[in-house]
Amino acid sequence: MKNPLLRLERQALFAPEKSLRGTPDHVGLEYDDVFPVTADRVKLHGWHIPGASNTVWLIFHGNGGNISVRLDQYREIHRRYGASILAIDYRGYGRSEGSPSEAGFYTDALATFGLARELHRAKKIVVFGRSMGGAVAAHLGSVVPEVEVDALVLEASISSVPEVMRELAPWTRFTPVRFIIRSKFPTTRYVASRSTPLLVIHGDSDRTVSYKNAERIFEAASQPKQLEIIPGGDHDGLDLVDPQRYHLVLEEFLSGHDVL
Repeated sequence: MKNPLLRLERQALFAPEKSLRGTPDHVGLEYDDVFPVTADRVKLHGWHIPGASNTVWLIFHGNGGNISVRLDQYREIHRRYGASILAIDYRGYGRSEGSPSEAGFYTDALATFGLARELHRAKKIVVFGRSMGGAVAAHLGSVVPEVEVDALVLEASISSVPEVMRELAPWTRFTPVRFIIRSKFPTTRYVASRSTPLLVIHGDSDRTVSYKNAERIFEAASQPKQLEIIPGGDHDGLDLVDPQRYHLVLEEFLSGHDVL
């Protein structure tokens, strides 16, 4: 990489793992490996987990790890909702080619959406994003036809990179760091322009991405929207803190918008 500032930014924002920790069959799920190719000719890798219901979930993970980090959550989504699942690793993560970037993530999400429509032409689509993946999910929801996305779920999502930086390291507002980091991932901007049903869910004990991010996203979003703060919830495994409440909220949200 010739640009040292770009290299610094990627090292600061992205923490990809190349090795998979497991596959869906480790948690009893049947799956197929899929390899969508993006508009800029990057070959990605992901998993398609078929389900019997009339919904397919597109799952976008955070800035670290890869698609194998939350196999347990795939199992629960499949078990509770009967949903098909399409989880794709961003460029540079897992078995996907390329190098991470904000624009690249958005392109990867569009390729994932295209594959979902190819595999499930008539199914309803739930777009789910966690942490930095929340911005990816929100961007996708803002650029595809609004009628093509039936629900948007953002879990422990960032509101934007600059806002997270100001919270975690307030001194950065007085340094050149905020000018070096060009990636913004402005979730608030993306949710403001569309009326796709939105659920924002966050933990009040999240020390990586504070729940203030969820409040900013909710405030910026258009209706219909819902905010749920889980007491004691940290950044990772929010659904494991209080599974009953987490899935009750999720199920009521989805059924209320006829997406189950």
